[in-house]
Amino acid sequence: MKTATRRDRGPAHDAYPLRTVVAMTGLTPDLIRAWEKRYGVVAPIRGARGARLYSAADIAHLRLLARVVGAGRAIGDVAPLSPAELQKLAAQGAPEEYEIAARGTGARREELVARILERLERFDYGAVTRLLGDAVVGLGVRSFLHEVVLPLVHRAGTRWADGELSIAEEHLLTGMLRNLLAGLLQGRTVYGRPIVLATAAGERHEIGLLVVALLARDAGANVVYLGVDLPAVDIVTAATRSHARVVGLSVVLSKNRAHATEEVAAIHTALPAQCELWLGGADAGKVAAGVKAFRGLVLETLETTETELARIAAGASHTLGPREGNE
Repeated sequence: MKTATRRDRGPAHDAYPLRTVVAMTGLTPDLIRAWEKRYGVVAPIRGARGARLYSAADIAHLRLLARVVGAGRAIGDVAPLSPAELQKLAAQGAPEEYEIAARGTGARREELVARILERLERFDYGAVTRLLGDAVVGLGVRSFLHEVVLPLVHRAGTRWADGELSIAEEHLLTGMLRNLLAGLLQGRTVYGRPIVLATAAGERHEIGLLVVALLARDAGANVVYLGVDLPAVDIVTAATRSHARVVGLSVVLSKNRAHATEEVAAIHTALPAQCELWLGGADAGKVAAGVKAFRGLVLETLETTETELARIAAGASHTLGPREGNE
């Protein structure tokens, strides 16, 4: 029987909790633990509090096992096989949907997005889970975000606006993406003055904020992710106590503009002078325009955001001038 070794695990920072593994493999926690205990197919390390932490290689191996077992083979027969041997078995008569994420770019990525939406229309939770998991493993996190998540969210939003996607389908997709991206965000530990990310009070759109959080981690930045719909005072408290380098806020809803502007103005005034303020999202420009003497950054594109993230990760400063109240 072959078991995972520390040498096989890759970089130590690629350590994902069990709930992330569940989201990326479609396997249940009990089944993963049973395969681990009975067959030694993975050997997770233990976190500071004793929680199991799995590597990217562990996740890829479990996905291969899930595909082979799902095709009708017994786990006891395939557990001793190497990844290369499992890959050959998985390729034998594998449905095309399992292979799209692992090959090519461009049109094939569009095909993957279309396939996910097709399965979503059937409320096929398992198939959507497998497709998203295959894409993460096959592409890596950054490419997965750019080539799958963002096009998928855009296509789903367009179809919802056109009446082609139901609210139930949109909620299912959003929930699955939120769980997967949040799990991926827990996979790495980075130190240093953090980037604090949140949405202003009244703002509940989270996927874009999670994408930025993952891109920040990928750039090497420490991220404190607070989530959605936070009052200004709580955001300022978190930034102050963590000695944040940046506070990044997502503002999307035009109907929430007046309230968001008030909240952002309060944050803008109260933040320590050494903490940068970033605004992103569809309504960021309009909200910034409503804040007196706004000295933050308005990040209108993801490319601009990644440029600024690289600057922060490199330790460079951006002089914006004093904010009102901190002169």
